[in-house]
Amino acid sequence: MGYLKFLLEKASCYSPSTIIRLEVESLIFGVSSIFPTVLGVFIRGIASKFLFKEVAGFPWIQPRVIIVHADRITTGTHLGINSGAYINGVGGIELGSNVLIGNNVTISSGQHPIEGEFPTIFSRLVIPKKIIIKDDVWIGAGAVIMPGISLGKGSVIGANAVVTKDTEDYAVYVGVPAKKIRSRLSKMELLN
Repeated sequence: MGYLKFLLEKASCYSPSTIIRLEVESLIFGVSSIFPTVLGVFIRGIASKFLFKEVAGFPWIQPRVIIVHADRITTGTHLGINSGAYINGVGGIELGSNVLIGNNVTISSGQHPIEGEFPTIFSRLVIPKKIIIKDDVWIGAGAVIMPGISLGKGSVIGANAVVTKDTEDYAVYVGVPAKKIRSRLSKMELLN
C-alpha cells in the first residue's frame, strides 16, 4: 500500500489530461514498435505527426525507440532515429533538419536535482532544461546528450560520448565527458 500511495503522490504533479496523453503516447509508440521494415517506419512517422509539437518532414523512426513528452519536441526535415534511442522531451527538444540519431542514444531534457537529504531523490520533481540540436548533426551510437545542451550546426558526436557542454559548429566530439578532437571544415572553409 505504501508504494501505491507513493505513485499517487507522484502522479498528483501531473494533470489528468497529461497523464492520459503520456499513456496514449506510450501505447502508440510501444505498439508501433512491433512493426519492422518500412511499414513500421511509416506508422511511426504518421504517429509522430500527431504526437510531436511540430514535424517539418517525415521522420524515419526505427523500432524500439522510446519517446516521452513528444508534445514538447519539434523537428526539421530529414530526421533519422535508430533503434533503442530514448528521447525525453520534458524540458523541450528542438531537432534541426538532416539530423541522425544512432542506436541506443539518450537525449533527455530533464535534470534531477540532487542537493540535500530531503526530499528523497526519487521523490523530487525533474527540472526541465531545453536541448537544441541544430541542422546537419550526427549523434553516434550510445551517446548521451545531457539536459540544457546545444549541439552546434554540423556537429558529430562520437559513439558512447557524454555531451555535458555546448558544442561548436562543424566539430567532432568524443569521450566522457565529450571533448572536441577536430573540425569538420577544411582550412579553406575555416578562412571564409
